[in-house]
Amino acid sequence: MSAIRRAKIYARERTPLEEVIPLQAPFSVQVDICSACNMKCNFCFHSDTGTIKKTGIKFGAMSLELFKKIIDDMHLCWGGQKIKKLKLFKIGEPLMNPDAARMVAYAKNAGVAECIEITTNGTLLNKKLSLGLIDAGLDILNISVNGINEQQYMDACQYEMDFQDFYRKIEFFYYHKKDCKVFIKYSDIGYTEAEKQNFYQIFEAVSDEIFVETISSTLWQNTNIGRKINNAHKGTYGQELKQKEVCPFLFTTMVINNFGIAHLCCVDWKTEYILGDLKTEKIADIWNGETLRRYQMLHLKKMKDVVPLCRQCESLSANTTDDIDDYAEVILERLERGGPA
Repeated sequence: MSAIRRAKIYARERTPLEEVIPLQAPFSVQVDICSACNMKCNFCFHSDTGTIKKTGIKFGAMSLELFKKIIDDMHLCWGGQKIKKLKLFKIGEPLMNPDAARMVAYAKNAGVAECIEITTNGTLLNKKLSLGLIDAGLDILNISVNGINEQQYMDACQYEMDFQDFYRKIEFFYYHKKDCKVFIKYSDIGYTEAEKQNFYQIFEAVSDEIFVETISSTLWQNTNIGRKINNAHKGTYGQELKQKEVCPFLFTTMVINNFGIAHLCCVDWKTEYILGDLKTEKIADIWNGETLRRYQMLHLKKMKDVVPLCRQCESLSANTTDDIDDYAEVILERLERGGPA
């Protein structure tokens, strides 16, 4: 059976945000269980080793103990209310964390999310790990395919691989996946139409949904990555780009790095815009806290350019179809009176 050729954002019906903001709990929580990566893709900041060295950023895996504390906190603070999606990835390769399957199982058993999702480059999917993730109850496995042969992987990711072995890993997961959905994407960094069609032909038999995504040139700010990307003037999911003034992610998503630090968004790869520390603070207090509310209100007042990270960011336009610009005044009134949506 062939996969559906569809961007993952269209896989589920979306809630009109203007009707529900502010949210008591976020729709999604993104936990970076490993910020390190085994690749250096030329469209990712991990390949800009010079800038990384200057920043002094340290990469690593989240401990199982800290992860459990975050999940317990979610369950306690939100009284068993499930968020829509728990994403166990952010800026690294999550399967480098040796506790990845245990983390999925713990979150699943805690019942904190309707859906648990991992995005991976797929290279570490051995049989034991694949079965562990499946048995743990993983709901969605997103696999980022960055080449259709060994040479493309070397050119795009400086990564040497046996492509047939890589395919067999994905094939094994797919044929043992039970209820887990497999989504495979190809990151378009200037590939030809023939190469894109080849991608579909190779992988549509081992995926439920499949798509070629566009890369944003401003995703990793203050790096040399943008100069390597040809802006296709299309959104990530092929949608027409509209320059938005209010970022929907600030109202729907909480982002937590591998050290337990909640920060503004996934574009903040250096964790400079800190909202709180999950090691010592409650997740509900951070989500409803003054720091996040201040950023939200700046956006609603159409003053996002005051925030350096938001000034050049295309993510609010390219990486979601949600648009709350026309409802900014109404939502601002709700936030100012502190009342419900």
